[in-house]
Amino acid sequence: MSTVEINTKLSLLPVNLKTAISSYKLNEKKQQRITGLELLKTALINNKMDADLINTIQYNPFGKPFVNVDIDFSISYSDNNTILGFIKNGSVGIDIEHIKRIDYKLYKDYFTKNEWEFMNENSFTEAIFFKLWTRKEAAVKAIGKGAFFDLKNVEVINEFITIENKNLKLSTEFFENQYCFSSASTSL
Repeated sequence: MSTVEINTKLSLLPVNLKTAISSYKLNEKKQQRITGLELLKTALINNKMDADLINTIQYNPFGKPFVNVDIDFSISYSDNNTILGFIKNGSVGIDIEHIKRIDYKLYKDYFTKNEWEFMNENSFTEAIFFKLWTRKEAAVKAIGKGAFFDLKNVEVINEFITIENKNLKLSTEFFENQYCFSSASTSL
């Protein structure tokens, strides 16, 4: 997306969204956010809802976006990928990460003892690390706390977990052998 296209799309947004997106210095970041809103708009239309609900996006005290209807959504970005989680009458969180080499020992404080043992028993790989990491991120987004929730207090080895009285189903997918994404949603 060119700078002109980005600016044109920004001009169509309400002031709060335009201001938030414009605060990013890199066009890549602006493009990701615009794409996220376009995905949300498409999800609203596909669910026979008013696409203009994107103009009413607000943020909870922890930064999770929401609209005042019975839907929940979560948007995540990595490189040129933007993904959307969308659910009616429930909660959802989603996270995507580019699988890359990392010094996983730097992240030990973010994992429970069981998770750390699980990673090491499975001959630690970046795929296992990012599976657990994206599940943690998705889970804390689903409860609306995001970065304000201590990841060490969330154990995500199992498919079903409970956090702050919310029962969540976790799901993880890999694509192009380069990306891992996970979702966490309340089951109805």
